[in-house]
Amino acid sequence: MRNFFSFLIFVAVLASCANKEKNAFDSVMELEAKLMQVQDTASDVELAKEVLEAYREFLKTYPDTERKPEIFFKSGEILKGLGANLQSAQAFHRVHTKFPDSKLAPLALFQQADCFEIMHQRLTAKNTYEEFMERYPNHPYVEQAKGMIRLLHFSDEELIDQFQK
Repeated sequence: MRNFFSFLIFVAVLASCANKEKNAFDSVMELEAKLMQVQDTASDVELAKEVLEAYREFLKTYPDTERKPEIFFKSGEILKGLGANLQSAQAFHRVHTKFPDSKLAPLALFQQADCFEIMHQRLTAKNTYEEFMERYPNHPYVEQAKGMIRLLHFSDEELIDQFQK
């Protein structure tokens, strides 16, 4: 009987911890929702930084959360919106290397390549797009990655000429 009560207490503690994590995550998502209502992340830098800090605090409080890939990915998106492309690429890299089985891993690798392209690191972008195509040959973005690689060979002037035709 004593073991049964110990077991019930253990289950209650686990449920309480899960509820605390869910409530904390819901609070972060509410803050994130405010940012998503803004047309351009860069137009509300303070709110974007607040969301990033909320992500950090959540991960600090719940280091074993299953939501890590999602939070790192969302951090990458926000950082990219702020123009912090190197930090964004690092966040996306973390998703596809530390959580390769995550449903976000393929898109994180694709987004990382895009960050390199934005930073004018064309060779690194090309290599990352090629890695994406190799690792995820059936992903819906493979054709887009091929197109991005073709565009990497053009200078800025050549790209402008192509789009003006």
